[in-house]
Amino acid sequence: MHTENKQSNDKKNNIEENIDDILLFQNKKIQDLKVQLLKNKKKIDDLELRKLANIENINKNTKEKINKIKYTETEKCLKKIIPIIDSLEDILTLSKKLNITEQPLIKGIELTLQSLFNILFKLNVKIEGNKNEVFNSNIHDIFEKKTSNDIPYNHIISIHKKGFSLNKVVLRKAIVTISKK
Repeated sequence: MHTENKQSNDKKNNIEENIDDILLFQNKKIQDLKVQLLKNKKKIDDLELRKLANIENINKNTKEKINKIKYTETEKCLKKIIPIIDSLEDILTLSKKLNITEQPLIKGIELTLQSLFNILFKLNVKIEGNKNEVFNSNIHDIFEKKTSNDIPYNHIISIHKKGFSLNKVVLRKAIVTISKK
């Protein structure tokens, strides 16, 4: 009986050791899974951050492209409006030379011209070429050179066609007469 008890106790101890080993193994496995879970969570967080950064870059690039398209289309439109302004100004100049007194017609042309200039000003278009201004080949083209007692050398005497620029981009150079020595 003593042997049986001893065997029983040995079996019991073996079972307890096996259970302890199993528990240790399971605890180790749980710890490994927790570590893996944390690594996976970090990977997911990194992917999420990359995705957000990618979306932000797409938005930024899209806005830049839209602004570039807007600017380009505005520039094209303005280049089409400039000849209309020239024609209306030529009509007004000619009507004054010919002494045309059709007031409603002249007034209508003046109002139309003023409306076009208002549009240009709202779009931040700058009119280039003013009398007495120093000649600048970047924004002026020379129509002719004349001697002048009133205007200093290399300054604008008169403007034949106005120049226009948008954000320092010249849409059309002013055509001017400048003073010579």
